[in-house]
Parts: sequence; structure tokens; C-alpha cells
Amino acid sequence: MGVFGSGQLGRMLALAARAMGYRIATFSPDTDSPTGQIADREISAPYDDLAAVRSFVRGVDVVTFEFENVAAAVAAIAEEEGVPVRPGGHVLHTAQNRLREKHFLAQHQLPVTPFRAVRSLAELEGALSELGTPAVLKTAAFGYDGKGQAKIVDPAEAKSAWQAIDRKSVV
Repeated sequence: MGVFGSGQLGRMLALAARAMGYRIATFSPDTDSPTGQIADREISAPYDDLAAVRSFVRGVDVVTFEFENVAAAVAAIAEEEGVPVRPGGHVLHTAQNRLREKHFLAQHQLPVTPFRAVRSLAELEGALSELGTPAVLKTAAFGYDGKGQAKIVDPAEAKSAWQAIDRKSVV
């Protein structure tokens, strides 16, 4: 089994898989990683090294992801090589962006907290006026473990929250 990503979640996945008799290979930019320490094989290369990704997937029977910030291209390469990707690459693509994720959940009648896409301070202020506070401003991508988030208790905090996070895309 191939695992893209090599952190603590990957380690827990690898331990459970090993208990069921699976051999584990991990691929990430890191070395001596939590997953790599117990994997049968640890490949250290950037996710955008597509030749290394292709070589990795050719050596496993199935691939999965330890976290959502793995380049979506790795799933496409695995699928091209005929290696099952679980969950599929379309799931990875959706999970990589909070806005896509929330829209997907809402479209499938699953509960989500009220949200608005905001791309400017003025849009943030408008969303706060409409939704109220407390609220959480989040980057749409690459936020995890509380990173890329700012809690807003009072609408007057909008500007400082807006300045505090990486605003590539926010929700």
C-alpha cells in the first residue's frame, strides 16, 4: 500500500494496515518521518517530482493520502498507471479547498455551518453583517491545525483578522 504524506495520521494508518498484513510505502518531501519510521519503504521527493511519483505508484498495489495537501497530480498519475486511488482523486480535489468542500456538502444536503466566500475586506465585512459573530475567517486552501484561521468575535475585528491570515483564497 502506498501512502502519500508521512505525518502522524499516516503513521496511525500504517500501523493499522501492518496489523492486517499490508506492507507500507510512503512518499513525501520529508525524511525520517513518522510514517517513514515504520514503513517498509520511504521515498523522499517533492510531490511535484512527477517522475518520482510515477516510479512510486508503479511499486504499489493501491495508494491513499495521509492529508489533503498532496498535489492532485499524484492521484492523476496513479490513475493513469492503473493503480487504484482510495479515496479517488476527485475526493482529494474537493478536500483540498474548503470552499469546494462546503459547496459539495451543501449540494448533497449534508449539514454545514453558514458560510460565504470572501475575497476582500469589504466582502468580509458584508458577510459578518449578514451572518453575525462569532465567526471564523479561514483560508480556502493549505490551512490545517488552526493555521490559516482567525476567529472574529466582534465585527470591529474584521480588518485585523483579514490582515492576519494568508488571503490567497478565503471562506
